[in-house]
Amino acid sequence: MMKSKYITLLWVFLYFSSSQHLLANESNLVLKNQQGELFELNKIVGKKPVYLKFWATWCKPCMEQMPHFQQAYEQYGDTIDTIAINIDLNDDPTAVAAVKKQFNLTMPIMSDHTAKVAQHYQFIGTPFHVLLDKTGKVIFQGHQADKALDNTLRLLSHDGVVAKARLLDEGNKQVATALVIPEHGLKAILYTATWCDWYLADTRPKMATNCAAAQKQINLLTNQGIDIEARVSQLWTDQAAVDEYIEKFKVIHPVYIDHGNDLFIDNKISSVPTLVIYKNGHMVNRISDFSSPVNLQSK
Repeated sequence: MMKSKYITLLWVFLYFSSSQHLLANESNLVLKNQQGELFELNKIVGKKPVYLKFWATWCKPCMEQMPHFQQAYEQYGDTIDTIAINIDLNDDPTAVAAVKKQFNLTMPIMSDHTAKVAQHYQFIGTPFHVLLDKTGKVIFQGHQADKALDNTLRLLSHDGVVAKARLLDEGNKQVATALVIPEHGLKAILYTATWCDWYLADTRPKMATNCAAAQKQINLLTNQGIDIEARVSQLWTDQAAVDEYIEKFKVIHPVYIDHGNDLFIDNKISSVPTLVIYKNGHMVNRISDFSSPVNLQSK
């Protein structure tokens, strides 16, 4: 049931809208290329159409779409600036290089090392396609490599603009619950994902095992009276998924979705699970390996 829910969520229906105007001319939209050099998106946005594809090496649909992505780049690369953007969550340069070699990818490949580019474009799950016209306006968002994407690419390649935008619905935007760190005493925040224990089981089994171990250990720490809460990534997640996660792991501490992924960004969370520990209002430790018991009483 849980897995089918996520597949449904991943291929979320698209909504049409012509009233949204997402522009990318912000100076803080910076990516990192495979050589470790920084690249500012505003260097290309607003000059000609841009195709951004957000992906991860452990994302199965992303891998299935890679041949289509390479074909699109070969067909439209001269008229549409194209970038493959790795979301840099539970990933590493070696895995990215392996995917590049496996699919003979020739477009620029960069990582969203701050997660701010994904946040700007309202990213909610991989794979995620974003198309901008030659003025810098976002005119397409979607998850599928389908006819709608192909038609938009074709139109952009001719005139650089599209009359009607095709964007994901923004009507159900939610605001994350504020995080409160007490000035006195111990507080721990588990950053995790509701799907990491099962979705990564095939592609990243060690990570999946670590995710399950983390939640089990956090349950034990909560039983010891330690103030703990979990913040789960908004990636592929809704409240129903959180409820299933709570039931599956018998979670007894609060669990909140990090809508907008602001806390993940502010705390530079690039892998899940990560436990961030505060003492007397100050961060004192970060733990990402849960292969051995965590003891916070001595912190």
